[in-house]
Amino acid sequence: MCITAVVWGATFIAQKTGMETIGPMGFTFARYLIGASVILPFALYEAKQVNLLNALKKDPKLNYAAVGLGLMMFGGIGLQQTALLYTNVANAAFLTALYVPLVPLIAAFCLRRHVPLNIWPAVLLSMAGSYLLSGTSSLDAQFGDLLIIGGAFFWAGHILLIQHALEKIAAPFQLSVYQSLVTAIVAGVIMVPLESPQLTDFLPMWPQLAFAGIMAVGIGYTLQLVAQRHTPAAAAAVILSLESVFAAIFGWWLLGEQLSALAISGCLLIFVAVIIAETLSADRIKRYVKAIVTR
Repeated sequence: MCITAVVWGATFIAQKTGMETIGPMGFTFARYLIGASVILPFALYEAKQVNLLNALKKDPKLNYAAVGLGLMMFGGIGLQQTALLYTNVANAAFLTALYVPLVPLIAAFCLRRHVPLNIWPAVLLSMAGSYLLSGTSSLDAQFGDLLIIGGAFFWAGHILLIQHALEKIAAPFQLSVYQSLVTAIVAGVIMVPLESPQLTDFLPMWPQLAFAGIMAVGIGYTLQLVAQRHTPAAAAAVILSLESVFAAIFGWWLLGEQLSALAISGCLLIFVAVIIAETLSADRIKRYVKAIVTR
């Protein structure tokens, strides 16, 4: 998941610079087609052991979950990609990280799932770090900001739905292809009437599309699906929020966006949040609290 966060952070740069000749839906359509083609050989090999298509025929609920993964992904990436027309990389990464508190909140209050005690301080630290990382004391009610805030709800739903789908079938590569194709189809349907790009419009953006498709979709989302077989959704959200750290770093390095002392402090807080989520058990937290109270 940490590798996934690095890849996603770097992909913000490709997303930001990849819309000179195509629109956000065109960029989304092309990158997810590329990503699906990269994963397809691994999915076909996996299908020899566990066949997703057969499972979908037998279990209608799994079919809904698989389609839902694609729709949730499109909702998140479509809004995020459009928002990058209006906002910078660091701010976009901060607002995207709002899925961190949304995942445990939805899990606890809507799905009635138990959330380990160590996740809550990790969530608070992660959000504090993301806020400092944005380098601003207030959030402007701009159109791009609102789009990314809306997208955070889709990302939270996507993380929770992954856990549900993988409980039904251990086929991460096939699910990755499935959700990528659904995302590409929806983006393509919207792209045709709204943006009407020509094939030649995609060619200048090939480097950004290749990076976003191969690295973020082909590798990043597949690693997420594989890793979430072994990690609770709430902890996964905290770890994946490291993408905001790497997005800010790459934005400073490649686009010249400044990384202030507050932003660096935010990076450190998010790293601490990840460590807490992964290494500090609920029992240990209770012992620490008890020791402080008894003193």
